[in-house]
Amino acid sequence: MNKMIPRYCKFSFISLNKGLLESEAWNSLTKNQIRVFIYLWSCFSWYRDKKKKISYPSNNGDITVSSIKMLIALNISKQTCSKAIHQLIKVGLIRLTRVGENKVCHKYKILYDFVPQSEERWRKYPEQDWEHECPKTPNTLIGVKTRFKSHPKKVD
Repeated sequence: MNKMIPRYCKFSFISLNKGLLESEAWNSLTKNQIRVFIYLWSCFSWYRDKKKKISYPSNNGDITVSSIKMLIALNISKQTCSKAIHQLIKVGLIRLTRVGENKVCHKYKILYDFVPQSEERWRKYPEQDWEHECPKTPNTLIGVKTRFKSHPKKVD
């Protein structure tokens, strides 16, 4: 018997409303970027309120996802994954709450459905983008001017 490896974390459904599906932010995404968004959505931990019989995500803002696990689960390249994350941040569907360094994962917050409407950045997308919030690579260009010189003290 062929067992299927679960591609996403445990979740039962995702609801996308008409406002999101018709927005410029959603329509600017590619298939892989939508798959990354759904994977981030699947990383919610749910809290069930027994009195109201409603479930709430208990870790929005603290979604820690290893990019390596995401690459393996979605079968995409590292570059495609990072471009998808950057595009999701740019259009305002997610926000980076903590920059990960030294084997510590980034933390994300999904800005759809469970946040107040004033925090839903994707509604403002064509007029405003959040590209400046995308994580940058560290500056590792130390010694560029003296890299291949035989005499480092005689640099122009």
